[in-house]
Amino acid sequence: MRKRMPKAESTPLPQKREKGTRPAEAGARWASRILLYLEGKDPRLLDKETYKVYRKISGTGARLQGPIPLPVKPLSDSSSTPEADRLHRRLFCILFPTEQTVSLLEKLSFSEAVQTSISVEEIPVGGDT
Repeated sequence: MRKRMPKAESTPLPQKREKGTRPAEAGARWASRILLYLEGKDPRLLDKETYKVYRKISGTGARLQGPIPLPVKPLSDSSSTPEADRLHRRLFCILFPTEQTVSLLEKLSFSEAVQTSISVEEIPVGGDT
């Protein structure tokens, strides 16, 4: 007769997530969307500031879309060179921000040549965008 081997404890197979559901750690996230606009006359300086913001926000665990370059706005009240008569804009869309993301946005500092505006929108229940 053969000797019986003890049953090895089997590990359960990973469960397949349904499409559109969030992982368990998403409970600490907010069901809102934050739109961060950056504006400046110098596109190179604006891109440097945009890169800094991207690096900082992407490390907080929030879902980030952007930077999205928006159309250039002409400024009519200025009498300087045509290059300085334009306002360059970038947009970040921060989905499901964490507490860390919100505290980071409160502490962000930019150069004087870059203006910012922040707006918060509620995301409808069951929506992802």
